[in-house]
Amino acid sequence: MSNDFEDFPVYQKALNFVREINLLCKTSETAQFLFLKDQIRRASTSILLNIAEGSAKWNKKDKTNFYRIGLASATECVAAIDIFLAYDLIGNFQASELKADLKDVTNGLQALIFYVNKRAK
Repeated sequence: MSNDFEDFPVYQKALNFVREINLLCKTSETAQFLFLKDQIRRASTSILLNIAEGSAKWNKKDKTNFYRIGLASATECVAAIDIFLAYDLIGNFQASELKADLKDVTNGLQALIFYVNKRAK
């Protein structure tokens, strides 16, 4: 089985985002928001896993569905970052950096979806 998805720029960006989130959650000592840390870890991981799983699908509809789930998980991460920011668990600069990384990921996923839909016509 080929793992071509590992060469996708969006996969590499999503993997980097997962690393950043895990570092953030590891260094943040706020026990009160353990649920939020867990949620953003799972959502960020979901982005990456859905890129991988979608790449293995042959059917255009199935493939784009997984990429869309990845997009939804990225959107969930934005909301979690907003909550971290609202409770002063991260600063504006860190929130902006994380959101910029997510913007790159969502743009990459949208490009994948566009490519799959265009190619299949």
